[in-house]
Amino acid sequence: MVGSMITKLVDINDAGERLAAGEQPYAFEMSDRMLMVGPACGYGTEYLKHLRTEGRYAESIEEATRHADQRGATVTGIWFVKG
Repeated sequence: MVGSMITKLVDINDAGERLAAGEQPYAFEMSDRMLMVGPACGYGTEYLKHLRTEGRYAESIEEATRHADQRGATVTGIWFVKG
């Protein structure tokens, strides 16, 4: 049986320490309610390439912020995998 992944949403103002420690985002929560997955999501390379072309995948908070800005949205939180 495959174990389920448990994630936790962290407010963007509180996520900096986790990012600075090298923790990878599972996803980015956006003000426009569009979820953007991050490097810890575990999806396959080809699917991530597809999501990136749609602006739904980012490898970093900086990239997620650029995508959000292009849509007039903001990053409001980051989902991390609970360890």
